[in-house]
Amino acid sequence: MTSRNSLPSHRQVPWPPIRDLVVDFVAVGRTVPSMCGFIEIDVTSAKQKLAVLAANGRRLSFTAYLAFCLSRALEKHPMLHGLRQGKRIVLFDDVDVNTLLEKRKPDGSLVPVMYVVRSANRKSLAEIDRELKDAVAKDLLDDPGVKRRARLLRFPAWIRRGLLHWARRDPFLMKRHWGTVGLSNVGSHLSSRFAVGTSFSVLTLAVIAGGTATQVMWHQEKAVPRQMLGMTFLVDHNLVDGAPASRFAEDLAQLMERAIGLEEVEATDL
Repeated sequence: MTSRNSLPSHRQVPWPPIRDLVVDFVAVGRTVPSMCGFIEIDVTSAKQKLAVLAANGRRLSFTAYLAFCLSRALEKHPMLHGLRQGKRIVLFDDVDVNTLLEKRKPDGSLVPVMYVVRSANRKSLAEIDRELKDAVAKDLLDDPGVKRRARLLRFPAWIRRGLLHWARRDPFLMKRHWGTVGLSNVGSHLSSRFAVGTSFSVLTLAVIAGGTATQVMWHQEKAVPRQMLGMTFLVDHNLVDGAPASRFAEDLAQLMERAIGLEEVEATDL
């Protein structure tokens, strides 16, 4: 038996309370019968146009670009961000994109903060980009979402999870607090390497953008290096089958491969 005095050199840090909510979401998300799919998307043109814009002083967030394309694709596939209410499915006209932003605490550490881009399908790429940047710059202590989660953390885990299970039965409550679709851009924290990710979600659709790497692909009848993005889809199989999910994924890939929206960005927009 190892005594406390013989433990290897180590240190301990406090458990961040925000992790309790993450644990809650994972626990409830595990009850959703998710179908997982993976696709590679050629983002060479989009990356090139983003680089040109950045060189001209108009730097756009790739997360904003993902949210823009995702919201446009979902306009054609409303079932993918619909929410069940008993024997009905509520199909929303607005696509509310739920994503995570990292914000800095007064002590300098970073914490994940949920942010919902409301009616993303009705906003330009520049508007979404500006909104996300403003949200990151906003004081953490003034963030209404942070205050709401702080109140929620006063309850024990079984009550928090019960509330989340209950909320999933009300599409309008889900939309108000969590949006209609989830988006996570984990690839923004990776160097140029191909990667994918998966998780759990309480929403009908969650999209996880992984890493981007250069691969030799057959393009315009010749082998050329292309920037390929790995993307994972988590779909609630209770609402959506493989065929409609695949059609949505194909439409999203085509929008991104055409670099939709980037040609419309003007200096006055940013």
